[in-house]
Amino acid sequence: MRLDQGERPPDPAGFDRLVTLGSEHAADDDALAWQADEQATLRAAVAAGVPILGVCFGAQALARALGGGVRRAERPELGWVTVGTRAPRVVPDGPWLAWHDDEVLAPPGARVLAANDSGVQAYRAGRHAGIQFHPEVTPAIVAGWKGTPELVAETERRADEARERAFALFAALLERGSDHPARG
Repeated sequence: MRLDQGERPPDPAGFDRLVTLGSEHAADDDALAWQADEQATLRAAVAAGVPILGVCFGAQALARALGGGVRRAERPELGWVTVGTRAPRVVPDGPWLAWHDDEVLAPPGARVLAANDSGVQAYRAGRHAGIQFHPEVTPAIVAGWKGTPELVAETERRADEARERAFALFAALLERGSDHPARG
């Protein structure tokens, strides 16, 4: 669904999980009309007990919905980075592709799972999780985002290992976002 293209969100209570992804816009730019729908949908999902995964912009929007925030990063990231894991069984250290100008401010009470010199890279807040990097990336996605030829080539070289880390990350987040969260 594309809120930025005028699509209306369904009631999140009818879903098992919700995933909110990236945007070229800032997650704290309330001048964008669809931001209100994004925030309302996330808050409704939280109220309904629906686990949420936020990726990049989605992690920032989720943080806002949970009482955290977002601000312009002192060190924007574009490229393959190490995320500074604090929970290696959940968030492998990387490298991961980062593509953001903003920094997520984890919500109150959230557990920071990874952080580097550019700020919080992953957090868990109850059944919800936010990740500032892009585990879903492929060379085609990076090319579509107008990545440099060098960045596309590096993504191509890292594709197999990145896919393995992404599957491990998603499995760990799903396990810990279930009704019977595992420890770790």
